[in-house]
Amino acid sequence: MVNQSLRSRLMFMAALPALLAALVIGGYSMVNRIVDVRETNAQRQQLVTDSYAAQLETLPHNSQRKQQNLLRQLLEEQDVRAATLVFNDGRPTLHAGPRLRPAPDGAAPDAQGRVTTDTSWQLDRDLSGVLPAQLTVEFSQQGQYLSTLENLLTLFLVMLALIMIAMVPALRFSRQLTQPISDMVSAVQRIRDGDLSMAIHTQAKGELSELETALRQMVAALADAQTELQQNVDQATQDLRETLETIEIQNIELDMARKEALKASHIKSEFLANMSHEIRTPLNGILGFTKLLDRSPMTPRQEDYLSTIHKSAESLLAIINDVLDFSKIEAGKLSLDHTPLNLHDLIEDVQTLLAPMAQERGLEQAAIIYSDVPVALLGDPLRIRQVLTNLVSNAIKFTDQGSVVVRAMLEEDRGAEAIIKITVTDTGPGLNPEAQKDLFSAFTQADQSARRQEGGTGLGLAISKRLVEGMGGEIGIDSREGRGSTFWFTLRTERDPKQPPQQPPHALVGCTATLIESDEYGRLGLYHMLSHLQLRIHEQHNLNDLMATLDQGALSHSDFLVVGLPSQAPGIDLQQLLDDLAALGTPILVLCNNPESVSHWLEDYPHCQVQGKPATRQRLHSTADDLPQAPDSNANSDQVFDPELARRRAGGRDHLADEMLKMLLDSLETDRPAISAAFDRNDNDDLLERVHKLHGATRYCGTPRLEQSARQLEEALKTGSDRASLGPRVSALCDEICALEQLWQDQGDVMTLG
Repeated sequence: MVNQSLRSRLMFMAALPALLAALVIGGYSMVNRIVDVRETNAQRQQLVTDSYAAQLETLPHNSQRKQQNLLRQLLEEQDVRAATLVFNDGRPTLHAGPRLRPAPDGAAPDAQGRVTTDTSWQLDRDLSGVLPAQLTVEFSQQGQYLSTLENLLTLFLVMLALIMIAMVPALRFSRQLTQPISDMVSAVQRIRDGDLSMAIHTQAKGELSELETALRQMVAALADAQTELQQNVDQATQDLRETLETIEIQNIELDMARKEALKASHIKSEFLANMSHEIRTPLNGILGFTKLLDRSPMTPRQEDYLSTIHKSAESLLAIINDVLDFSKIEAGKLSLDHTPLNLHDLIEDVQTLLAPMAQERGLEQAAIIYSDVPVALLGDPLRIRQVLTNLVSNAIKFTDQGSVVVRAMLEEDRGAEAIIKITVTDTGPGLNPEAQKDLFSAFTQADQSARRQEGGTGLGLAISKRLVEGMGGEIGIDSREGRGSTFWFTLRTERDPKQPPQQPPHALVGCTATLIESDEYGRLGLYHMLSHLQLRIHEQHNLNDLMATLDQGALSHSDFLVVGLPSQAPGIDLQQLLDDLAALGTPILVLCNNPESVSHWLEDYPHCQVQGKPATRQRLHSTADDLPQAPDSNANSDQVFDPELARRRAGGRDHLADEMLKMLLDSLETDRPAISAAFDRNDNDDLLERVHKLHGATRYCGTPRLEQSARQLEEALKTGSDRASLGPRVSALCDEICALEQLWQDQGDVMTLG
């Protein structure tokens, strides 16, 4: 109905009233006609029946022939189907026509005395003449049905005639209405296509005539608007040409001004570099002479004045160095070296340099360098140290309590090239997202109050960002207000094949060490440092547990102790604790923030050594090597499963050790056939990937033989060994997998620690 045309709607509206009128009138006439036909038929049937009954009563009782003829004559009447005359004295029944239709059981006569069967009516009349009898006449219903159908057909023809009569004026009216509209639609389409020269003449009347007039006025207005628009376009084109000429002149002037600005910036950078150099020369003289003066005898007030002069000169020198570096970067004259470096030593040097500053603020420092981080690298150690020093000093500067932790991890291994990520995490106040936006911009500091307290130019992070990007890395921050900050940067470095890998002292391999450190990050950093010595490490998390361990004598199995003393330990006598530990006779390495006083405590114990925090790998290895040699404890290296090793690698948590072993066993079901299949199809890349994953999983479990086989095969694959040398290693690895699986099937309950 929505998409019908206007003509269809007009025709429908014209035909609908005629149709409704014909239905109402014809229905009413039809009902009356059917009632009349039924009543007429009933009266006619009664008259016929009564008439022939009267004729039969007048006939003699023995004139059966006349009676039969009269019955046959009755069949000639309209709608008479059959007739039967039944005598009451038992004489044979007279019948004419077909057999009477059986009446339903219990059927009662209607108001006209008729009994209705399935297709007929039956009328009974009793004869009371010379001989009593009963006349039954059956009338067919077919005649009444035909009369009803004739009436319906007549009604349909009358309705059709009325609709046709109504459609004639509707068709003419719709043509008069829709033809002008069609002409106007065609005209509008031509106007849409841009033809404004056409004339609209539809000879419409009434409102359509007004619409035609409005269309003609619209066409005239469009033509005027098009003419005006063309004039405006021509004028705008002319103005644009003039504007382009003006812009071209301005571009030339701007280019000249840009060259002059670049030249002025270059001169400024050179001036800053020269001035910074000129200022640094007398400053270095001041610093040198203050050091010389510090060696001469002075009064306490003079020493205080000299300390102030020295600190002020160092602060001024740091500011000048920042300005000099920034000016070099701006001028594009900062060059980066490509020399061998040791990342472990570099990180530890920075922490050692800033240790007094951290100790002054009562902060703990820790360095966590994961075992997969390569040591021998090629890069610019000076610039890496500068970036790391800036980040660590900022972390210490803006942290009031807690710790500052430096982590180094292998982000991506590309063979000869390694991408290393270094993070500096503090427990300071943190930064909100708004303060982080411009943090790496020049002359910007997050906390202006801290700037007033600590000083600085706001160039440190900007210089660090330029340096890191110059070395092919990225720098950023992850921080939430009130939860500390983590500054991170990545280094794209090359491995140095000329530097030999550092081997741990042979005398320490396999020894047992007990690590005692209450600070979580410090303990983790020491654990990684000691792991490089291939020691078997037991951990103690706090000093209270250590006191209980001393009472139980559980430290007697250790070859030496590594004790990290906190700055403050309320309720614990540290000197007495160290005396108790020294009395065990086990070599002890003590790490603390005040090594001078602690050394005085232990001067009577030659088997005890003291170092200042933070511990460095070089000093830790050297000191551990100087400790008395521990007995060889490598006897269990041939075990398929070492429960002590599993417990140690899980940090003393038996349930974690069981979970790691279960995960390893679940992966072995697919690893062994996958490794064999990769070797059979000579796919060394897939083989290396699977062996590397297996080796990494064994490093968290107490499976020394499987770990050794996986490590040997992985090293052979990385060095490009031929297939003949890889075959025995693959077979050995598969044998170790089978041995571990068989041990689990035989002694699964024994291997469970929890």
